[in-house]
Amino acid sequence: MESVSIEAMLSKKHLKITKARKLILELLTQSSPKTVDELDSLLTQRGEKLSLSTIYRTCETLSANGLLLKTNLTDDGIARYEFLKGGHVHHAICLGCGCIIPIDDCPFGQFDQLMQTKYDFEVSNHRIEIYGYCKECRKKRS
Repeated sequence: MESVSIEAMLSKKHLKITKARKLILELLTQSSPKTVDELDSLLTQRGEKLSLSTIYRTCETLSANGLLLKTNLTDDGIARYEFLKGGHVHHAICLGCGCIIPIDDCPFGQFDQLMQTKYDFEVSNHRIEIYGYCKECRKKRS
């Protein structure tokens, strides 16, 4: 994603355009959900250095302003952040290697409508997590 688009996103949310915000959004627009430590490692690989506390505070700010989604997808209790492309995202989580695959398709659109009409319950959000094994882990298990 181009920095102009990232700058426009930040401006639209009335957020100051900082190096940390731009770097983190650039990484997360191109990847699956990441922990603060994973973001730190990716930034270091790119030759960028931000403190862990700066990465954490930046992710929290971006999450509070609707640009990132903060979630605990695995049993390790570690928060992960991902870029919100618009709407919500479901995930497939590998029980072997722990990789997280975002699923853009939502099979629950009709279910949300059913909840409204049949149970008079307005769904504001939902999340689907599918657990299994990725292609590489299936190969290793064979």
